[in-house]
Amino acid sequence: MPGGRTLQIGTVAFLEGRTGFMCLNRLKCQVIVSIVLLASWPLLAQETPFSDLSPDQQLSEDILRELVSYESSNDRPDLIEKALQTMATRLLAAGFTANEVQVLNPSPNNYGMLVRYRGIGPQKTLLVLSHIDVVQAVPDQWAFPPFVLGKKDGYYLGRGTADNKAGVAEIISNFIRLKREGWLPGRDIVAAISGNEETSGDFAKWLAGEGRQLADAEFAINTDAGGGEYDESGKRLALWVQTSEKLYQTYQLTTVNRGGHSSQPRPDNAIRNLAEAITRVGAHTFPVILNDTTRMALRRSATLYPEHVGEDMLALAENEGDLAAAQRLSDFDPGFNAMLRPTCVPTQLSGGHAENALPREANVTVNCRILPSTEAIEIEKVIAGLVDGLGVDIEIIYDGLASDVSVLPDALMEQIESLSEAHFGDIPVIPGMSTGAPDGLFFRNAGIPVYGISALFSKPGESGAHGLDEKIGIEEFHQSVEFLYQLLMTMAQ
Repeated sequence: MPGGRTLQIGTVAFLEGRTGFMCLNRLKCQVIVSIVLLASWPLLAQETPFSDLSPDQQLSEDILRELVSYESSNDRPDLIEKALQTMATRLLAAGFTANEVQVLNPSPNNYGMLVRYRGIGPQKTLLVLSHIDVVQAVPDQWAFPPFVLGKKDGYYLGRGTADNKAGVAEIISNFIRLKREGWLPGRDIVAAISGNEETSGDFAKWLAGEGRQLADAEFAINTDAGGGEYDESGKRLALWVQTSEKLYQTYQLTTVNRGGHSSQPRPDNAIRNLAEAITRVGAHTFPVILNDTTRMALRRSATLYPEHVGEDMLALAENEGDLAAAQRLSDFDPGFNAMLRPTCVPTQLSGGHAENALPREANVTVNCRILPSTEAIEIEKVIAGLVDGLGVDIEIIYDGLASDVSVLPDALMEQIESLSEAHFGDIPVIPGMSTGAPDGLFFRNAGIPVYGISALFSKPGESGAHGLDEKIGIEEFHQSVEFLYQLLMTMAQ
């Protein structure tokens, strides 16, 4: 952060940066930081209220505000634990017992929470997933303070609002509301809130494996997948239900050389060889491979796009060998390209040790997202063939876990469609495949079907999740809370 004048408030120092004052000691700033940042970011000075909130809506907002205030990124496991303990305190005060609310630490820096809403029927448990951890945020690069919930122009502002603290707030507030109303479900509902979905996934991995007895379920709902889609004008287009995800796999490509003096260059240059490898991998297009989920998504969503795009979607759904249609769709939107085929992309690069020396080593990280029907070893073979002859070593640095598609039963689909119509009108409900890798994959591998169901609507690319200036619609958030309230009662009756 650029240096500037220092502001001292008692024992707390703030350094002025490009967009405001940065606290120099985070442990001392939890109370004062909100005051200073709100004064320093003029965007928040013009707060636009959503409307008069009902008591239930106010509870949801209060919980979201509390969650956003914690900088619960992977380098702050202490704050992840504290955020979970804060939610546990709320649930205990609402009438849940200590046996029903557990903040767990199954391995070092691996935190999560389980909340059991006890039912009275014989049906197997319903599992509800979310995560409380977030991607890091650099405050001086944001237009508003990332760890203070703001309200502006109909949006809630702050890191984690979209991914996935809104989901956590929806679950916690609805559990509290249902407990207060005295509702008794026909089966147990277990909420599993992970503290490391954005990184290792260790909590979900443990819960689906060694901790399986704590959350064995008939099926799971994941609030961190699926979602509602607006068009650019704000018209509701569709509600997506995630039933599968691509495999996350990462490789490191390395070239090694004996080096030498930069005044005597040779053809065998580690960086030059790696650059050629990067070019070949980056330019490669994998073949189109459709599965039942992606084929259905193409058919059901074709009417949501311009006519020529919809025609290509329908043509490709009928014939995945229509390469011209696949290319036009990929050119129209990178999201289509990610849905239709495996992808591999260079993401990190390093090399050389001195400006006046020939590089002895260079390496690049290549992140691949692989379709459920494709074996990772097949992708590795393709990469090896592309870089053949360049002296490139290939190492797996993240070995992903493949997961099968969760078949969506007709009865469950009908329930979702009925609730969607009641809340959002006549829009299609479309099963889809996530190009990311949420926690659901661990439970799918454990034999528990997972359906990504979030009713949070947004325009494409609007939320800023994982990026700058993350936000969600205020009205959309409260509608999503209400949708989950109805969904829980429907699926656990």
